[in-house]
This record gives sequence, structure tokens and C-alpha cells, in this order.
Amino acid sequence: MIQTLRSATVFSLSADPPRAVQHQPDAQAAFDAAFLVSECERFPCSLQRLSSVGATLQIGAQLAEAEPMRLEMASGQAIEGRIDWCADGEAGFVFDEPIDTISTLARTLASLPAERRSMPRVEINQLVSIRSGARVEHARTRNISQGGVGIDTRLELAIGDPVQLTFDALRPLDGTVRWVQDGHAGIAFDEELGWQTLMPWLRHAQRTQASKPAPAPLNFESEGMIPDKHAIRLDAPASVREGVRWWNARVRGITAHLVELETRAVLAPGAQLWVSLPEIGGGPANVIEAAHNRILCEFRLPLRPRELSLVSNSQAPR
Repeated sequence: MIQTLRSATVFSLSADPPRAVQHQPDAQAAFDAAFLVSECERFPCSLQRLSSVGATLQIGAQLAEAEPMRLEMASGQAIEGRIDWCADGEAGFVFDEPIDTISTLARTLASLPAERRSMPRVEINQLVSIRSGARVEHARTRNISQGGVGIDTRLELAIGDPVQLTFDALRPLDGTVRWVQDGHAGIAFDEELGWQTLMPWLRHAQRTQASKPAPAPLNFESEGMIPDKHAIRLDAPASVREGVRWWNARVRGITAHLVELETRAVLAPGAQLWVSLPEIGGGPANVIEAAHNRILCEFRLPLRPRELSLVSNSQAPR
């Protein structure tokens, strides 16, 4: 089962059951080969999509629902499960026990020769900051590969636009818009990410996604962290850097001396940050309080009145 083309198989960090795909890869890609094995038969198939709980397979045989079988992958990994559905040349295979998607992807990569060790697309829902000219907004990723990312965004982008992307726990990446359609966009990285960089980041994202639920919104009036009734309440995109890692954040409140941010970064009081704010750029700040996915930072240099006005006018509260 040697693959001669780039892998078109999609690995998903979601835990949703297998769904119909019916998507043919481009001429430069092919789905990973696999076998479905029952007690007495062995069926060749192609792996279209794999999540932690199941796989969508391209297969010529008509298989009975609930039939117990074993999925044998080209990497040598064998996964026990059963047929959930079978129609139109596709089959949904549900695993008996959840698997570690990133470990499975790592085994697949390790089984390939070095010259073909290129990561396939990975479905992932992550916050990403996108800057296009003077505009900056948060978006959501749909999938990512070494060469680019698909996103959902409210920004009006055009093919050929240069953009900069900031992912949590990864350095900012420059890219170019390749396609746009109905609030979706495909962006090619100017410099391809190595799998040695992308794999640890995906592992981190998988752990964070599994262990840390989305933060519950706070009541600004009663639970704002800034002890100043004149603090300006906002919902505007921002980012913070600790060391070499960047994290996305949203400004929830601000004064000339303090800023309250919502972020998934785990930051302790005393941490020294570089805080990048809309319209005015970045500056140094110290974390003085952290709780419930919120951090309260003190600017080392207070904002000037004009800077505070630019930030506060960047986006109205929601």
C-alpha cells in the first residue's frame, strides 16, 4: 500500500461521527489506501476523512450496517469498529474506542519516506487573528495544512490580498488570499510550515480543545476586572506575546493604565507581555491579575489620550 501522490485524506480534531464526503482530490493528491477486514473477507478502500470516533471510507463493496470489522491502515495501525452506514460508494466506520487523531497522523507520516513526509489537511476549529492592511479581526479556522489555512471570516477579502495570521501559541504568519466565497477564504502561507512545527502545534491544540471549555461570558457591570467605573468596555481583537509565543485575545475593558483581556493563554500574575491593540500597535505590559480566562494588565507606559480614543473607537461593545 504505497502512496505515490500527496495525501488527500483529511484528519479531523472534531469528535463528530463519520459523514458523507463524496469529494474527489485534485490530480496531485490521492486518498490513503486501507483495508476493511471482516472475519472472512478483506475489502480494499480509501480513507477520505478520519476523526477520533470514526472514518469515512471510499469503498466499492456494499456492506451491512452494524457489521463488526477492522480498519487496517497503511501505517500498520488496526482499529476495531463497525459499519454505521454505507451508500453511494462510501461507508461510515465507527470505532469501538476513540483514538488519538494526532498520534494516528504521526504514525502515518512516520511510515512515509522523508521526501513524501508532507502533512495532509487537518480539520480544526481555532481562533485566528487576521490582519489585512489596517483592518484586523478574529476569524475561525476550518482546516490547516503545511501550505495554508481555510477560515471563516467577516473581513471583506479579495483574491491576491496580502494578510498576516496570528494563531494561538504560534508565530505570526504572512500569507496571500487564494479564494473567497460566502464568508469563507483560503489563504496560502508565504512560507510553508514544516511538519516539525505544525505537528507539535496541533498536539497542543488538541490537548487544549479536550481539556479547556470555552470561557463563559462575564457580566461587565458586576464582574469587570478593572476597578474603575470609568473604564471603557469593549469587544475588540487584540493579541499578546509572552517570549516567542503569540496568543489571540479580545479587549474587554481599558483605561490609560490598564487593559482587561480575554484569552486562552495561561498567564500568571507577574508575566511580562507585549500587548498588541487595534489601531495603535503594541507595547509592554505586566499581568497583575488572572482569572476565568481573563487577565488584567498594566501598561508600562500609560496610553496617551489620542491612543485611548483610537482603541475605544475601534469597535463598539456587543
